[in-house]
Amino acid sequence: MARRFRRGGVGRTIRENAPRDPRRRRGPWSRAGSSPARSDQGTRNEAGGAKPRSGSARRRRRENPAAGRGEVREAGSRGRLGGMSEAHPFDEATFRARLDEVVNRTLARGSLVAAALGLLCGALLCAVIVATDRPGLWLPAIWAFFCGLYSLGVYAPARAGHIRGAATWVVMLGFVSLPSALYAAAAAIHPSGAATYLTGPPSYLYFFLIAVAGLALDPRLARVAGLLAAAQYLAFVLLDGAALRQLSAPDPLLLDDVTAPTFYYFKALLMAFSGLVVGVIAANARRLVERMLAEEHEKRAVSRLFGEFVSPAVRERILREKSGVTGEKKPVAVLFSDLRSFTAFSERHEPEVVVARLNRYFDGMVECITREGGVVDKFIGDAVMAVFGGVLELDDPCGAAFRAARAMRARLRELNRQWTAEGLEPLENGIGIHYGVALQGTIGSRDRKEFTVVGDTVNTAARLEGLCKDHAQRILLSQAVYERLDDAARGVCTSLGTAELKGKSEPIRLWGAADPEPAG
Repeated sequence: MARRFRRGGVGRTIRENAPRDPRRRRGPWSRAGSSPARSDQGTRNEAGGAKPRSGSARRRRRENPAAGRGEVREAGSRGRLGGMSEAHPFDEATFRARLDEVVNRTLARGSLVAAALGLLCGALLCAVIVATDRPGLWLPAIWAFFCGLYSLGVYAPARAGHIRGAATWVVMLGFVSLPSALYAAAAAIHPSGAATYLTGPPSYLYFFLIAVAGLALDPRLARVAGLLAAAQYLAFVLLDGAALRQLSAPDPLLLDDVTAPTFYYFKALLMAFSGLVVGVIAANARRLVERMLAEEHEKRAVSRLFGEFVSPAVRERILREKSGVTGEKKPVAVLFSDLRSFTAFSERHEPEVVVARLNRYFDGMVECITREGGVVDKFIGDAVMAVFGGVLELDDPCGAAFRAARAMRARLRELNRQWTAEGLEPLENGIGIHYGVALQGTIGSRDRKEFTVVGDTVNTAARLEGLCKDHAQRILLSQAVYERLDDAARGVCTSLGTAELKGKSEPIRLWGAADPEPAG
């Protein structure tokens, strides 16, 4: 079984080579391609381990950093630009599917309780009939059993999740019509018809069932439920209401309250009004749930686009400002860092050891980058690409990138001290920083997008990193970065003259930066 590691690079390569487990299933919110294999993680051997790049491959990459790095490319070569919503749409169908799941789960539990209550009430009425010899209660007892059986019939399809769309309307309106079943039976059996029960508890059950219909968070259904209950109740009042006027009572106020048609008309009006109120509540609740799910979706989209290497503060700022996630040109400072002689290290150690060392190294480098407000764009084998500015505006992106680079060197020195104490060989890296305009946006296929920056600025930063070894430097800056640093930062920089870079018509002036002094 493949080991699953936390970071990219060789660990990702090992995971990709492992046979896919067919039992693994995506969750309800996952998207196809949310964990894509990368073609630029290095070649792979038959055993599923990471085959290190050869020296010639490293030289070719130094001469042309864009080669083998699918992320470092000009816009328009391949892929698309778009916002988060295009990459991972959140639409009505998605919301409806999730809502149907909740409605079915609620209906399954509620119908089971209602079935038990209906059957229990029917049994109690039967016991009262037998104990007190009141045959007039047989119809309410049968109606209670009917309500219980109807609820029990709803339980099975609801538990299976089959109540969706029109079926939801049929089930909910069926619940609302349950009191009318008693009135219809009474109209056919009793001498006074439906008037026998018009003033009893079944009429108040309408109001409760209208509220139950609102649980579907469909305002139209709630309004229709209220109108249906009012229409059914009013129909039975008009059908058998005359029987109520034949009643007599010593109290004229009580008699008027029971026999006046206005009382029953007003109750029907209250039912219709209850449906409207429940509809408003359902609409507001629906909007609230939609907003919450949309916000959660945006957070997931940001995590997918920017990975787990963005600090929570940065992620919240992206969500708050809603900026920088579509295709646009921005001035940014790009930092490239790559390990030195890592090919030889990979050849001497097992893939698990290589991955463990890379994870520990990346943890330290990412912390230094995010602390200065940078965003880790991607890991490319043992290399790190980070961006300062652009998606998140920084007052001093060059200064932030410079401080992050020196902090990375200090952290690597600390890691090497720990590794040496553990009997492990130390590692070294090179860092290149360039400042300029780059195109940023979500780039990729229709099913898989990621946020990245592309353009000449990115390529130049990568080539600067490749020149570190030639100039015996650990940190190389371009003139564009140097001239934007403050005096203190310039004080630790040394001019290295100019150098020709592949793809650049003019030589670029280089500056080397000294490592920070060891603490203590």
